[in-house]
Amino acid sequence: MEKTEKICKSKNLAEQIKWTSWFPRKELSPEFIIDDGNKLKITSGNNANVYGKFISGEIFIQGSRTVIFEVGFSCQNVRNTEKSVFAMINFYDGQKKLLERDYADIIEKRLYRKLDVPENAAYAVIEIGFRWQPGAAVEFESITLETAEAEPPRIARIATAYKEVRPTPEENLKDIIEIIEKAGKSNPDVILLSELVYETCHDDFMADERAQAIPGNLTDIIGGYAKKYNTYIIFTMYEKDGDIVYNTAVIIGRDGNICGKYGKIHLPLFEAEHGVSPGDELKVFDLDFGRVGVIICYDQYFPEASRTLALMGAEIIFLPTQGEDEIIHRAVSRANGVYTVVSGYNSPSCSRIINPLGEIINFAKDEDTAFAVEEIDLNKRFFVYWMSVGPANGETRVLFRKERMPETYGSVIKESHKIKTK
Repeated sequence: MEKTEKICKSKNLAEQIKWTSWFPRKELSPEFIIDDGNKLKITSGNNANVYGKFISGEIFIQGSRTVIFEVGFSCQNVRNTEKSVFAMINFYDGQKKLLERDYADIIEKRLYRKLDVPENAAYAVIEIGFRWQPGAAVEFESITLETAEAEPPRIARIATAYKEVRPTPEENLKDIIEIIEKAGKSNPDVILLSELVYETCHDDFMADERAQAIPGNLTDIIGGYAKKYNTYIIFTMYEKDGDIVYNTAVIIGRDGNICGKYGKIHLPLFEAEHGVSPGDELKVFDLDFGRVGVIICYDQYFPEASRTLALMGAEIIFLPTQGEDEIIHRAVSRANGVYTVVSGYNSPSCSRIINPLGEIINFAKDEDTAFAVEEIDLNKRFFVYWMSVGPANGETRVLFRKERMPETYGSVIKESHKIKTK
């Protein structure tokens, strides 16, 4: 059990703090009920645009480094709890200036969030609310805010690589080994190689001519170097699976064995016409340093792919590619609040590491065979001032998940569209 110290004397803040009901204007007001002094209830009636919340009094937190907020809830007739049920923790300094606003996460029937307290914060205010659902009700109970031990940094050393295209696969393999040997000496947790780093040569070839089984000779060779340097290695190759060929990203574990693979879903026309078949499932992988996802080249132009990985909890999206499009690479990070690691072909600098704000923090700088290594802290939070929450810091990773409106995205998932022509 985590050692905690209660900021307040009672387990349930509903019993000891004055709560004020709030709504933007009376036409949107729900009904507010405080039941027996320890439960807070909001009902919407028939109002589809209802928006209301309970706001706590000031909760003293000065001197606290980290807090845990938790509240249980139960619902009636709520279709989308992620959209409609919410809680926020607001941090203020001693001059009543708002510093930061954070949503709590929904975990089963709890709203929960562990947060580092911003520097200079003097007190917190909690909001617990309900919105945008007619004929529904939500009840909150067991509201707690406690101090806790801060999370230590969670450091991962990330390497991305670049190599020139060679005339033959054999020469490519020689370069692959050279890059892994170079990067491996810097003790990375993972090395990313470019798309089809073994197969791509100066000649024109059909995909099935160089496709191999997984596991097979190529994965065995690369796996040997993963084991030698105790690192994960991610690369793509043409996989032969019976009569089918896929463009497959392979994740080799530190022990040299395959620990995951993903088949490229979005195929450019020329690749499909070479007989490559699309994969059918986006995946995340829990590695020993964090949760990651992979998209391959053309996948990057379909934002649904990277957004899905982010919603599945990916902290880093790896992008082996043959195309160079910096604005898209940065957008993957910026629009999802995650790290993106790219390994490309056009120049060393297109193999880059991008932080959750969309900023390039490192890139390969040499020529021929090159790599870049960067330490990142997966527990570090990234804020944008005035991002959704008003005049305070908001965390994009959480905001983009909490404030989605998936019921309006129907055209994204339709199998066909009627296109009007003159």
